[in-house]
Amino acid sequence: MKLVMFVDKPLPNERPTGIGMAAFNMALALSGRGDEVHFVCRGETERETSLNDHLTVQTIRNYSRDNLRVALDVLRRERPEIVHVHSTAALPSLLLGRALGRGIVVHSHGDEPLHPLRLALMRKIGMNFSHRVVAVSNTTREGLIRSQRLSPAKVVVAYNGVDTEDFRPSTELHQVLTKYRLEDFDKIILSIGALQERKGQWKIIQCLPEILERWPHLVYVNVGRPYDRSYHARLMEGAERLGVSKNVKLLVTVPHEDLVPLINSAYLCVHASIREPFGLATVEEMACGKAVVAFDSGAMPEIIDDRVDGLLVPPNDQGALTRSILELLGDSKLAETLGGAARTKVVTKFTWGQTASRLETIYAGVLS
Repeated sequence: MKLVMFVDKPLPNERPTGIGMAAFNMALALSGRGDEVHFVCRGETERETSLNDHLTVQTIRNYSRDNLRVALDVLRRERPEIVHVHSTAALPSLLLGRALGRGIVVHSHGDEPLHPLRLALMRKIGMNFSHRVVAVSNTTREGLIRSQRLSPAKVVVAYNGVDTEDFRPSTELHQVLTKYRLEDFDKIILSIGALQERKGQWKIIQCLPEILERWPHLVYVNVGRPYDRSYHARLMEGAERLGVSKNVKLLVTVPHEDLVPLINSAYLCVHASIREPFGLATVEEMACGKAVVAFDSGAMPEIIDDRVDGLLVPPNDQGALTRSILELLGDSKLAETLGGAARTKVVTKFTWGQTASRLETIYAGVLS
């Protein structure tokens, strides 16, 4: 199959973003299955590079201005069967592909409100003109059908994946503990996510006073850029007020080569988001064999089976969140059992190869 993907995000090695990493890994997995993929994205320079026999990456510096010109050139030159769009800014590419009679697939990585209104209108137009809308979870699918008033037959699900050879359990000691000044703590609770209110870092910090009474040498670490700098300041002020600031580390930038060792250094992982379209960080942590505690909301119930491969707690139930964390801290055998089951689930259900296989089925349905 021959396709072109458009995403208004940089390559992961230039600046990692959730959508950019997901789209690139889909393209890479599809090319590994023999599909011909031309991947068009934002970049620091204008260039076209062949990454393997089946994947070409083309970067555009001014994506909003130039994506239509590039799309016209690519569609005429490559003659793809499918145009797969991952971002609202690529709407001109989508409309051009539709005008040229190509199969059109729009990928929805979430259904959050877009501002200004112009972007929300562009998303609506793109979904209306597509042949299929791909949602990253059943939760997201249901939200799209409801909010965008789409036909249920048009909206399909393809879960994101993880590279299980990269994200895997390891007991090797690593310099990350020294590098990030964590060597003096005996247990690490980890979350990965941008610093923003919906990710729930404050809820985790509020658990710490009770947790530290029993585990005084524990540290809570979050890895993620400040999406909202005022929230970052409020987190640290709140931690200071609760007397736990020395046990909170907010790491803004962690390079990929440090991320997997950092996950493997954690005792358990916690996610207190109440609106998660998928939860790629959760799946990456599970792939490393970590027990995860998460709120029973969004896509989390699709990823975690409670007390089988993780723990789910009622949304916004501070007491239940604290009790679940304390339960795992006090029961290493349970934490190990849940983590092993989590790894098994990811290997069998959430890999990029499985995502690519699902996308091929979706493309075939569009073309039939």
